[in-house]
Amino acid sequence: MGREIRRVPPNWEHPRNENGQYQPMYDNDFDTRLTEWLAGYELWKKGEHPDQLKSPEITKGTAYWDWDGSPPDPEYYHLKWEQEPTWYQMYETVSEGTPVSPPFATKEELVDYLVQNGDFWDQHRGHGGWSRENAEHFVQAEWAPSAIFIVSPEGKGEYKAPRDGA
Repeated sequence: MGREIRRVPPNWEHPRNENGQYQPMYDNDFDTRLTEWLAGYELWKKGEHPDQLKSPEITKGTAYWDWDGSPPDPEYYHLKWEQEPTWYQMYETVSEGTPVSPPFATKEELVDYLVQNGDFWDQHRGHGGWSRENAEHFVQAEWAPSAIFIVSPEGKGEYKAPRDGA
């Protein structure tokens, strides 16, 4: 769980639900994920799934959907891209994923946006922008945890979010 950079088509508009909120979506298209799930299910039925072969004592008698999850729900996946996903957009991954920045043509534009504004949650909370160093590190890594809690040798705790250099 955290923040990640996803590649999206130019000028991507993330879908919204009936309440106008961003629809949580995994970073995959439905057809690809369904094909993967069905292939795993077929292997499972034959007893040839890699997890069954590796851990037969754990997987024996377990239904595939209990092991790998239910078949994918199209509501939580995007369609196959019609355009090449060449732009960059920051997403939270506490849920399946919703955008926390607009999409940008370059990583440098995303860095500048984070420095000036922070992400959507920072803006909502009135925190303002990130330091350039933190924004550059995040964009280079393309992922960061939502937050970490650091305990000093003296037992003092400190909460740090990506904007704080976590």
